[in-house]
Amino acid sequence: MVPPAIQTPGETAARAFLRQHGHRSLVSLGCGPELNRIDNHLRLLVALNLTYYVGIDCVSHITSEGPHLFIDHEKMAAMLRGYYQGDPLKFRKSIKVFPNTWVEELAGLHGAVVVCQRVYPDCRWEEIILSLSPKLVLQEDLHGCERQQLRGRGYVRTWIKVRQYGLEPFRPWPVFPGERNLILWRRQDFGGEEVQNSRWRALWRLGEKFIG
Repeated sequence: MVPPAIQTPGETAARAFLRQHGHRSLVSLGCGPELNRIDNHLRLLVALNLTYYVGIDCVSHITSEGPHLFIDHEKMAAMLRGYYQGDPLKFRKSIKVFPNTWVEELAGLHGAVVVCQRVYPDCRWEEIILSLSPKLVLQEDLHGCERQQLRGRGYVRTWIKVRQYGLEPFRPWPVFPGERNLILWRRQDFGGEEVQNSRWRALWRLGEKFIG
C-alpha cells in the first residue's frame, strides 16, 4: 500500500505527488484534456520499470477513458498483461492526472521520464525539463509544434534507445522517407553502455556531439 503524498500548505497536488513519487513516474507535460496515443510512453514506462503515469495540463479536466488512449490496443494490452502479471487493468490505477496545473509549477522536482507530446508554439519548457532531471525526454508529434532544445545541457539525442525501446513514430512526414516525427533525449550519465561498449563508439560520440 503506497502512502498518499503529503501536501504542505500552499503546495499543489501535482508538486506533492512528484516530490514523493517523481523518481518512479513518467511525466507527460501538457497532456491535453484526453490522454491519447500513449503507446511510446507505455513502452518507456515498462522499459524503465516505472510505477506511475502522470498527466499535467492547465485544462480543467483530464480523462484517460477515451477511445484513443492507444494506437495499437492489442499490442499494448499484451504489454500490460506481461507487466502486471496478467492484470492489465492495474495500469489504470497507475495513472495520475493533475488538471488546472501549469507545467511551470513543477520546477525543481523530479521525473524519471518526461514526455512532451504536441507542444503549442512558444511553449519553452527547457528550464523546467532540466530541473526535473529526467533520464529520458521524449518529444513526439512534432510537426507544427514547439521543439525543446536540450543539446549541450547535459542531454544528447539517442537513436540507439529509440530502437532499444521499440518506439514507433505516428504521423511521420511523408515528404522525407524515414523521418520519425519524434526525438528521444538521453541524460548523458544514463544508460550509455551500449555506446561505450560498441566498436563504433567513436562515431556514435561524434554524432552525439554534432547532431545531438
